[in-house]
Amino acid sequence: MAHDYLSSAAAQVTSTAGNAALTISDASSNAPGHLVNGTYALASPLEAQATNAAQTTAPYAAVGTAPVTLLSYVAPVSSDAVNIGFRQRVSASELLRAGAYNKTLTFTLTTTTP
Repeated sequence: MAHDYLSSAAAQVTSTAGNAALTISDASSNAPGHLVNGTYALASPLEAQATNAAQTTAPYAAVGTAPVTLLSYVAPVSSDAVNIGFRQRVSASELLRAGAYNKTLTFTLTTTTP
């Protein structure tokens, strides 16, 4: 049976910029955007989303080598509580290998206009 595995992480965002974007990317050369177990990679990309008090719902977006915007800010923000959600789809025919699946991801908070 196909299954979506969900996880989340908490973050606090602080920016003095007039506007900013919180992005996620995967700079790995080993199956970018996919969870890996050694050299084995899951078929579906890892997906991420972010919510806060102002944006309580958000679609999931596939993580890849190019930065994906999770949240945008139009004013300075201090200690904004952000929930980052992760979703990994596994198809009914996909085999899961013993061991841990992981990936190092990069989160960036940058101003959108210099």
